[in-house]
Amino acid sequence: MLECELKFRFAAFVEARELISSRGIALSAPVEEENAVLDSLDGSLSGKRILLRIRNAGGVTILTVKTPVEDSRMKIRKEYETEVCCPPQALEEMFAAIGFRVARRYSKTRMTGRCGDATVCLDRLHFGTFIEIEAGSPEALVEAASLLGLDPSDGLRENYLELEDMAGGNV
Repeated sequence: MLECELKFRFAAFVEARELISSRGIALSAPVEEENAVLDSLDGSLSGKRILLRIRNAGGVTILTVKTPVEDSRMKIRKEYETEVCCPPQALEEMFAAIGFRVARRYSKTRMTGRCGDATVCLDRLHFGTFIEIEAGSPEALVEAASLLGLDPSDGLRENYLELEDMAGGNV
C-alpha cells in the first residue's frame, strides 16, 4: 500500500483539536499507542531508511514495514501492515531470535477522523502535539490539508523519532 503523509506541529493540543472540529471532522476516542522500532544489531534497516515497527494500540498488535521515502516534497513510501495475534513482547522475542532488537520506543495518544479520502490523526507525544494526515495518494493528502487550512509545503516529513531527536530528547 502507498502511504502519503505529512505532519503539522501545533503549540497546544486544544488548538489542533479545535481546528479539526471546526472543519466538521469527528475524532475517535483517544487510543494509547506503544511503539517499538526494531533494527538489526548492525543498524542495517535504519541505514537503508527502512522502518520495522511493532505497535500495540488498544490491545491490538500491528506489525509494520515501511520502505524508504520516495518523494522529498511529502513523505511517500510503501507501507505494509498486518495485525498479529500475539502480544508485542512475544513478537519482540521472536524477532530477537533472528537478530533484531528494539532500537527505540515511543508512546503517543492518537485520535483519528476522516477528511475526504484521507485520515486525520491528532497525536500527542511527550515532545509535542501534531496533526498527521495520511492518504493513499498525494492528491488526497493535499486536498485534506487544504480542507484543514494547512499548507502542504509547511508539513513535516520527519518521523516521530526524528522529531523527538530534534526536540532534544529520546526515549
